[in-house]
Amino acid sequence: MCQVILEKHTGYLTVILQGELILGCTSEVKEKVKNYAEENQIYHMLIDLSQVSFMDSSGLGALIAWFKMANQHQGKVIFCGFTDYVRKIVGYAKLDKIFAIADTRAEAEQLLHS
Repeated sequence: MCQVILEKHTGYLTVILQGELILGCTSEVKEKVKNYAEENQIYHMLIDLSQVSFMDSSGLGALIAWFKMANQHQGKVIFCGFTDYVRKIVGYAKLDKIFAIADTRAEAEQLLHS
Protein backbone atom coordinates (compact mmCIF):
# COMPACT_ATOMS: atom_id res chain seq x y z
CA MET A 1 0.00 0.00 0.00
CA CYS A 2 1.00 3.59 -0.44
CA GLN A 3 0.74 6.59 1.81
CA VAL A 4 1.15 10.30 1.26
CA ILE A 5 2.27 13.02 3.61
CA LEU A 6 1.53 16.61 2.62
CA GLU A 7 3.57 19.47 4.03
CA LYS A 8 2.54 23.03 3.24
CA HIS A 9 5.39 25.52 3.04
CA THR A 10 5.51 29.16 2.05
CA GLY A 11 4.93 29.07 -1.69
CA TYR A 12 5.08 25.33 -2.26
CA LEU A 13 3.81 21.92 -1.23
CA THR A 14 5.98 18.94 -0.31
CA VAL A 15 4.46 15.58 -1.22
CA ILE A 16 6.16 12.63 0.46
CA LEU A 17 5.16 9.27 -1.00
CA GLN A 18 5.74 6.04 0.90
CA GLY A 19 5.38 2.36 0.08
CA GLU A 20 4.15 0.95 -3.21
CA LEU A 21 2.57 3.35 -5.68
CA ILE A 22 0.31 0.79 -7.35
CA LEU A 23 -3.13 0.49 -8.91
CA GLY A 24 -4.94 -0.35 -5.66
CA CYS A 25 -4.12 2.95 -4.00
CA THR A 26 -2.79 5.36 -6.60
CA SER A 27 -6.09 7.02 -7.49
CA GLU A 28 -6.80 7.85 -3.84
CA VAL A 29 -3.33 9.35 -3.37
CA LYS A 30 -3.55 11.21 -6.69
CA GLU A 31 -6.87 12.79 -5.72
CA LYS A 32 -5.67 13.68 -2.22
CA VAL A 33 -2.72 15.65 -3.62
CA LYS A 34 -4.84 17.27 -6.35
CA ASN A 35 -7.58 18.31 -3.92
CA TYR A 36 -5.10 19.70 -1.39
CA ALA A 37 -3.27 21.70 -4.07
CA GLU A 38 -6.52 23.11 -5.44
CA GLU A 39 -7.99 23.95 -2.01
CA ASN A 40 -4.82 25.78 -1.02
CA GLN A 41 -4.04 27.18 -4.49
CA ILE A 42 -0.49 25.76 -4.32
CA TYR A 43 0.87 24.53 -7.64
CA HIS A 44 4.60 24.56 -6.93
CA MET A 45 5.35 21.07 -5.65
CA LEU A 46 8.30 19.08 -4.44
CA ILE A 47 7.51 15.38 -4.79
CA ASP A 48 9.75 13.11 -2.71
CA LEU A 49 9.85 9.48 -3.87
CA SER A 50 12.74 8.34 -1.66
CA GLN A 51 10.44 5.99 0.29
CA VAL A 52 8.70 4.44 -2.73
CA SER A 53 9.72 0.80 -3.00
CA PHE A 54 7.66 -0.10 -6.08
CA MET A 55 5.69 1.74 -8.73
CA ASP A 56 3.55 0.50 -11.61
CA SER A 57 2.04 2.33 -14.58
CA SER A 58 -0.70 3.85 -12.42
CA GLY A 59 2.03 5.38 -10.26
CA LEU A 60 3.60 6.90 -13.35
CA GLY A 61 0.15 8.17 -14.27
CA ALA A 62 -0.10 9.96 -10.92
CA LEU A 63 3.27 11.66 -11.45
CA ILE A 64 2.16 12.78 -14.92
CA ALA A 65 -1.20 14.03 -13.59
CA TRP A 66 0.50 16.19 -10.92
CA PHE A 67 2.97 17.50 -13.49
CA LYS A 68 0.14 18.43 -15.88
CA MET A 69 -1.95 20.03 -13.13
CA ALA A 70 0.97 22.21 -12.03
CA ASN A 71 1.74 23.24 -15.60
CA GLN A 72 -1.87 24.22 -16.21
CA HIS A 73 -1.62 26.63 -13.26
CA GLN A 74 1.88 27.94 -14.11
CA GLY A 75 3.30 25.86 -11.29
CA LYS A 76 6.55 23.97 -11.06
CA VAL A 77 7.10 20.36 -9.99
CA ILE A 78 10.44 19.00 -8.87
CA PHE A 79 10.75 15.26 -8.26
CA CYS A 80 13.44 14.04 -5.89
CA GLY A 81 14.81 11.06 -4.04
CA PHE A 82 14.42 8.49 -6.80
CA THR A 83 15.43 5.01 -5.75
CA ASP A 84 17.27 3.01 -8.41
CA TYR A 85 14.02 1.20 -9.21
CA VAL A 86 11.95 4.39 -9.61
CA ARG A 87 14.72 5.99 -11.69
CA LYS A 88 14.63 2.99 -14.07
CA ILE A 89 10.84 3.08 -14.43
CA VAL A 90 10.80 6.83 -15.06
CA GLY A 91 13.68 6.39 -17.53
CA TYR A 92 11.94 3.57 -19.41
CA ALA A 93 8.94 5.84 -19.87
CA LYS A 94 11.32 8.63 -20.98
CA LEU A 95 9.77 10.93 -18.39
CA ASP A 96 13.26 11.87 -17.20
CA LYS A 97 13.40 14.01 -20.37
CA ILE A 98 10.47 16.21 -19.27
CA PHE A 99 10.48 16.01 -15.46
CA ALA A 100 12.74 18.22 -13.32
CA ILE A 101 14.57 15.72 -11.12
CA ALA A 102 16.84 16.39 -8.14
CA ASP A 103 18.79 13.87 -6.11
CA THR A 104 17.91 15.32 -2.71
CA ARG A 105 15.13 17.34 -1.16
CA ALA A 106 17.56 20.23 -0.54
CA GLU A 107 18.45 20.33 -4.24
CA ALA A 108 14.77 20.19 -5.16
CA GLU A 109 14.02 23.14 -2.87
CA GLN A 110 16.77 25.15 -4.57
CA LEU A 111 15.28 24.37 -7.98
CA LEU A 112 11.83 25.42 -6.81
CA HIS A 113 13.19 28.80 -5.75
CA SER A 114 15.18 29.42 -8.94
